[in-house]
This record gives sequence, C-alpha cells and structure tokens, in this order.
Amino acid sequence: MEHDKITYTGPDGNPKTLKSIVIFADVLGFNEEMIKSYEMKTSLKLLIELRNALDDAYKSFRLTEYNKQILSSRWAIKTFTDNIVIGYPITFDGHREMTNILVRLSFMQLKMVCSEFFIRGGIAIGDLYIDDDIVFGSGLIDAYIVENNLARDPRIVLSNSAINDLRLKLEISPNYYNIYNRYLLYDADGQFFLNYLNSIRLDSEEFGIDYDLLTRHKKAVEKKLEIFSAIPHVWNKYSWVANYHNYFCEEYQFDDIYKIDQKKLKVHPTRIKF
Repeated sequence: MEHDKITYTGPDGNPKTLKSIVIFADVLGFNEEMIKSYEMKTSLKLLIELRNALDDAYKSFRLTEYNKQILSSRWAIKTFTDNIVIGYPITFDGHREMTNILVRLSFMQLKMVCSEFFIRGGIAIGDLYIDDDIVFGSGLIDAYIVENNLARDPRIVLSNSAINDLRLKLEISPNYYNIYNRYLLYDADGQFFLNYLNSIRLDSEEFGIDYDLLTRHKKAVEKKLEIFSAIPHVWNKYSWVANYHNYFCEEYQFDDIYKIDQKKLKVHPTRIKF
C-alpha cells in the first residue's frame, strides 16, 4: 500500500512549516554556460542536455514500481533552472529520512556529473515550508548559506545542524554508523560532504561496480580540467573533483585505467608565445 503523502499544510488548510531535511543545490557555472551557449548559438542543445540530465537524475526521487514502497511520495522537490530545493519532513528520529536522502541524493549528483553538470550544495535540518510557489523556512536559509559559503567546490556539504543531528543519532544507535560512513566523507578543510561516488557500487544490475558510470565520471572531470586550464580559480574546483575521484578509486583498488592521470592535475608554465 502506498504511504500517505506528507504535505506542508495544517488541518485548517493554511501553510505550516515542518522540521525537515533540506537540500539547496545549484549547477556550478551554469549561468556562464548559458550565456556562452547564446553567443555560440547552441542554447537549444544546452537546454536539451539539461532537461535530459535532470530527467535521469530525478529518477531516484520519482515514484516508480521499484521505489514506491520507500516513501518517495514524502518529499518535495522544487527546481528553477539550475537551483534545486528538496524538503523531506522528519518523523521519529529522522534516521530513515536521512538514509533515504543520502542514498538518493548520491544517485542524483552522480548522474548529473556524468552528464557534465557539476553540483554544489548544502544539507541542513530545520523548519521548512514548500509548495508550487513558495519555499520558506530556517532550514532553507541554513542550507543556502552552506552552499554559498562552505561548499565552494562541486560537493554537497553538511551544515552544523545536520552534523549535530547525525551525532545524536549515533549516540542513540552506533549501528547507524555503517550507512553514514559509506555516504559521507570528511574533507581536508573540516567539512563533511556527500560521497556520491559510492552509488557506483550499487548502480548495476548485479549490485556490483558500474564501471561505465565510473568511466563517464572520469571523462566528465577530465573534460572540465581541459576546458578551464587557463582559468585557475575555476580549474581548481574540478581539480578537487579529480582528486576525490582518484581517492575513491584507490579506496576500492580499481585499476589505474579508471583513475585520472596525475599529469592532468599539474599545471606548468610554458615559454611565451606571440
């Protein structure tokens, strides 16, 4: 039987906020890419690519025969071009909701990156109201601040509200550690971020390694490294993804053919040219 859909509406029909897991994310550099597409007269191509990428990425959040038993009707998603907001009301201790969000958000981010749309975002816990016209609440503000100030690179970072909530969950049940340890990593700057490449280990019919997705991810990163080689502050963002990609490959001892060549991560000066 399908679960009742949770809405952000009170019994009197008026809007109400609910304590929720909130994600605010955007596509890195999309505005600049859209402007360039009009200059190059390729805007329709970009639009189709974005539409197809979102359709593929949102499969993990949309109701299908495969996922209809795992509460996919209980979250709300709002998209405006390259901005994505996801709200998931929390019941009980929120472990079920957080687990679902981490798993599905990982699939979404992986599919977007493999389509060459790199995602930056924040995950927070707080009050939220969301409908077709409005997104409102402290959780939205928290997630937006994290995306804007802390994410920096193409990664989805946890706010303090989400980190503190996870710590409370682990105090309740240390068994929760296993799932969080798979889907979260601790970065050099002290931020917790979504280990979305973990989805490669699951996104195959045999529940093994999807080497095709791993290769697509590698090629997408390498392409960005080449495109932005002359723009250091942008190139550094994709260098971060390349190092994350290689870390993941080393963690699971994948063959070197799946790693990004270290030479691509080094920028050297050359003799002047006129």
